[in-house]
Amino acid sequence: MTPPKGLRHFLDLLKKNGELLSVGEEVDPKFEVSEYLRQFDKERGPALLFEKVKGQPVRIAGNLVGTGKRLALAFGLQSEEKLLETYQKRRARRIEPRRVRSGPVKQVVIKDKKRVDLNTLAIPTYHERDGGPYITCGVLTAKDPVTGLRSMGLHRLQIKGRNKMGVHLTNPPISRFASEAEKNGKPLDIAVSLGAHPVILLASIVSSPSEDKVAIASSLLGSPIDLVRCETVDAEAPAYAEAVIEGKILPQVREMEGPFGETSGYYFSDNSYVIEVTAITHQRDPIIQALHPTVHEVTLLGGPAGEAEMIRMLRERGFTVTDLAISPSSNRAHVALSLRKNHDAEPRQLLHFLLSGISYIKHAVVVDDDVNVRDPEDVEWAMATRFQGDEDLVIIPNLKARGIDPSKKEGRFMTKVGLDATAPLALRERFKRISVPAEVREKVAGAIPRLLGQYSKAK
Repeated sequence: MTPPKGLRHFLDLLKKNGELLSVGEEVDPKFEVSEYLRQFDKERGPALLFEKVKGQPVRIAGNLVGTGKRLALAFGLQSEEKLLETYQKRRARRIEPRRVRSGPVKQVVIKDKKRVDLNTLAIPTYHERDGGPYITCGVLTAKDPVTGLRSMGLHRLQIKGRNKMGVHLTNPPISRFASEAEKNGKPLDIAVSLGAHPVILLASIVSSPSEDKVAIASSLLGSPIDLVRCETVDAEAPAYAEAVIEGKILPQVREMEGPFGETSGYYFSDNSYVIEVTAITHQRDPIIQALHPTVHEVTLLGGPAGEAEMIRMLRERGFTVTDLAISPSSNRAHVALSLRKNHDAEPRQLLHFLLSGISYIKHAVVVDDDVNVRDPEDVEWAMATRFQGDEDLVIIPNLKARGIDPSKKEGRFMTKVGLDATAPLALRERFKRISVPAEVREKVAGAIPRLLGQYSKAK
């Protein structure tokens, strides 16, 4: 299956696979859209397309990759079983994006300062104490003013007026680009793409500050992403995006941005950069994507990519990591990984490297490779039977904290904790798991669906 180019193609794919629900009733972008997304996510419901948005001629889509199946569809797969493997294979190659003269996102071009109006885009307000409407899944693209490296990131954007946004810019590389431009007293040209293909969203949060993330997105899609030049700034954007906001991050300008209900489940405000909007281009009848901060879609967008990137990083350091799983309910702060260790000090070395090297990981547990890290019960069993607090606990104080963590200490520091729940090499026999022969397990596993089917018919 060939992965689709844009959001509309992906929505059609979801519809064909019975994964999209069109909502015909009018919904208010203030709170209602957000709550629909949250409650449907709790029910593990389908992706949503709101056909009628109060006061606006646009549509809103959400919960697009809220399940593993829908994320697999975004990669052109029918099953999520090979999702991580597919990610790793595609990530290992490089497909460059290509420049095209025009595309659907240029169907409507607004660059007259008097006509530029962010309020026409129906940006949702998510929570009752939010400072205003927020763009939560706008892919921000910019170039390094020193090297010319193009990159992109996912940064929350507060609508502050007709042509003004606040941007919470803390993660590299875009934060570094803005800092470099500011040193020279210059603005940073940016483009914010709304309604992009989910794989572009996913690539934008891959932790790789020295790579062109648009090329990463092309590689993950398996085909070049078509890019168009912006109208008023030195930046590029996907030709099949639903809308593009062009603008400049102003130097030496900061304003209070927020509060906003973050992925942590708490409100967060900051003194942030300001964007002056210079143009808006969009497709006719644009579809704006909404991303609720606390739904499973957030975890899934960062999950396979984050897991694969961490596995790659740890293996490059010589650790034989067999699998790694980010906890969906921890806001990506907790991770469990299985290790085929060569000496008993290795888990502690890995924990020090992981916790100090990955900013968003707060707590980590290392288990042996006979433990399934994707089964929370199996991980808990290993912690209960292979961990001793006085010997196997790793505590690292005064590491940099995530800004949105309300428990962070003064100066934005935190203490990170790791657990070595692996069995001592000399005592492996004592820690041998109870089991039956593999062929018996496979035989019974194969029989269970048939027997359950008979049971259901007999009821």
